[in-house]
Amino acid sequence: MTAQTSRAQTIAVAGAGLIGLACAFELASRGHDVTLFDPAPPQKSTGWAAAGMIAPAYELMLQPGAPDQAFGAFCFDSAALWKEFAARIEAETGVPLGYSSKATLALARTAEEEDRLTSLRGHLDEMGHPARPLSPAALEFNFGLAPGLRGGLLLAQDHQVDNRRVISALRRLFEGQGRVLPQAVSTRYEMEAHAGQAFETIIWARGAAESGVMKQVKGQAIALSPVAGLPRNVLRFGPRYIVPKADRLIVGATSEPDYSGAGVDPAVARTLFEEAAAVLPALRQADLVEHWAGLRPQADGHRPLVGRCGETEFIATAHYRNGVLLAPATARLIADQVEGLTLPDTYTQFAPRQVPGESA
Repeated sequence: MTAQTSRAQTIAVAGAGLIGLACAFELASRGHDVTLFDPAPPQKSTGWAAAGMIAPAYELMLQPGAPDQAFGAFCFDSAALWKEFAARIEAETGVPLGYSSKATLALARTAEEEDRLTSLRGHLDEMGHPARPLSPAALEFNFGLAPGLRGGLLLAQDHQVDNRRVISALRRLFEGQGRVLPQAVSTRYEMEAHAGQAFETIIWARGAAESGVMKQVKGQAIALSPVAGLPRNVLRFGPRYIVPKADRLIVGATSEPDYSGAGVDPAVARTLFEEAAAVLPALRQADLVEHWAGLRPQADGHRPLVGRCGETEFIATAHYRNGVLLAPATARLIADQVEGLTLPDTYTQFAPRQVPGESA
């Protein structure tokens, strides 16, 4: 990693999930001395349970209420960073990450979903990100989707990456350098005691363990065996998705704010499979290979918490559905603030609070 800053800092990152690893990678790339703390294996992280979608356009439709302009801009900015971010990780680790810029297909199964896509198209036009409408015939004959769909949109800015490969590659990189300590930490004192050194800056990226996370929303998803001849586009329909990977097809996901347990329910797997096969009939040839559940940390207002939370401390958490999408922009935003760079006013809105006498 090459230095890009005039003065290297010693930095501790609490949390070695996707967000913590992304922040650590960006900071180390700029020449900082970074140590991560996390007692859990990467398979236990929120990012591991994700599907790898980079979906700034479709996310606009899933947000409650009127479009959040600042959040929407942050999402599109981050999506634009992903191609270079993935290339940098691949160059550093030698691991192909499965980044694909193939456009996402947003589908309407019902009149209500058709109306929502029409509204989404209008919002995207206003933001300068036009979406191309797709007819039912085009969806059936060009992509092999089921007859009876009411239409769709081609979302050129919505892409994907293999999130598990990203997490694995970065975790191995830092572990190979001896920079991941397997301890749970909640204070600067604990970090410095475990590491045997002082830290100038602390990044808190422990997901739901961080202050400001209001709740966790459970999501269940399944993976199916690959089926030859299926479209390589991500498919979105209502709250569901089908995401093709090199070695599996991911179908998800539920949204369970009032869950009673963190485990999986076989009935949910059956429901996800049937809904996906109703859209893409060829999936009936696939076998179920995995079923999992994850917990998404959510803050008030559905925005992430990214910014300064103390004199020399920063927070990066509560990305909810969008940890994969927002990883590179979050990493850049944290690194810029650590280095004292001036930020656009829009980006200061994600900080949890202002520090007296300082700008967030």
